[in-house]
Amino acid sequence: MRVLAAFIAISTAIWSGTVFAACTVPSYNTFYGIPDGYSAEDAFVGRFDYPAAPAEPLPAFMAIDFTSDWKAYLQGALDYAFEGNEAVDFDVAQNTTRDWYHALWMHPDASGREFLRGLTQERASRPDQYKDGLAKEFQTWAIGFYNSFGASEFHEIWANPCDPDVSGLLFPVGTVTFKLLFTEATSADLPYLVNAPSWMAHIGRADPVVDGVQPVRVRPMQLLQVDVAVRDDDATETGWVFGTFVYSDDVVSTNPWRKLKPVGLSWGNDPTVLPGNPLSENVTDLTLAGTLFGWPERLELGWGGRMNGPADNLLSSCTSCHGTAQFPRSDDFGNFPRLAVAPAAYPQRLLDYFRNIGPGVAFDPITKFRNSSVEVPAFPLDYSLQIQSGLERICNAARRMDPPFDTEPVPAVCVEANYLLTPMATAPISDEILKRQELNKIDWDQYEPPIR
Repeated sequence: MRVLAAFIAISTAIWSGTVFAACTVPSYNTFYGIPDGYSAEDAFVGRFDYPAAPAEPLPAFMAIDFTSDWKAYLQGALDYAFEGNEAVDFDVAQNTTRDWYHALWMHPDASGREFLRGLTQERASRPDQYKDGLAKEFQTWAIGFYNSFGASEFHEIWANPCDPDVSGLLFPVGTVTFKLLFTEATSADLPYLVNAPSWMAHIGRADPVVDGVQPVRVRPMQLLQVDVAVRDDDATETGWVFGTFVYSDDVVSTNPWRKLKPVGLSWGNDPTVLPGNPLSENVTDLTLAGTLFGWPERLELGWGGRMNGPADNLLSSCTSCHGTAQFPRSDDFGNFPRLAVAPAAYPQRLLDYFRNIGPGVAFDPITKFRNSSVEVPAFPLDYSLQIQSGLERICNAARRMDPPFDTEPVPAVCVEANYLLTPMATAPISDEILKRQELNKIDWDQYEPPIR
């Protein structure tokens, strides 16, 4: 499939509409329209003109040994990610220092990209997640970026932006991706968020009218967390290094974007290590105890002390969650170690979940689509949950026959029967009636809840 895609998409001209004009993909979810008080000129515009090859040398910070100086490595990754982006308020198309890109097909569905900043909705916080006694739940919205190394893989996947090809997906060494996570919580809820960078976002777009009163649909979101991930072969078990920062007003800086504290770094899952035992592939700054963790509802950031951010699920960790990225998702685990049927089996289930997954290796090689009993092989997505989400969203859009799928064929990757064909021996199913029957068998709406 990729040979054909490369032949068709010799250059990034496809993004100018010269080849796949019908498959121009919106930057944000247009279903909700333009919010009151704004115009079309205020809309988020994604950067999807992916290069065929990286446009820069390996990032210099990758020369740092993260096992001996994790904070230097993490700070180097942040400096690399922020260079040229702070001055343009993370409108990466305006960055004159380095090229950055957005993930495609993140716009549809209720949690898809909002109008003003292109944020997507992630898992909301749980009561007492951010602070002991803080019983509220808060929305979390985020946006991620890939450097030219990572974008060169997107160039292969989305050669036809309405028919993705994820066969043989593997990000090149040097790929850097980072994410800005914003919360509805304020400094009144979390004092360390005083003076945090704030973005207005169209996060109330689906809120109902109650007793004739219109909800506030555009609301401020405060920067809470910054995640970075690096494709680095020095992480010999996983091929990836994950790190996290949290905003904290007590960091001395005149630049609010730089008031960030390093939370920790992870380059593996420490498989087989049970809680209470020392970790060798995860490190967390324990001085953050009492601020980010250390109370009954959140004794640690990640399971057994594994590295995680404050916005993340405490039963998981950065590396383990991203390691589940595949299509279709694991029917058994999803992206988290859901409870086993027998409580006594749960400790073993956690150990099964916290395995080290190599780059380009599927977490759960044989799985099932939602609402199906047919076992199919999974495509590994090399730790990219954004690609996983994008594939689920494009299939759901095709199922609804949203434009362009009111005229365009159903993507081959969405058709269950295609997974059962002998590789290289049989062409993918092309009959559109059969493809649509296959598409409608799957409960795509089950994939909508935020994955984090």
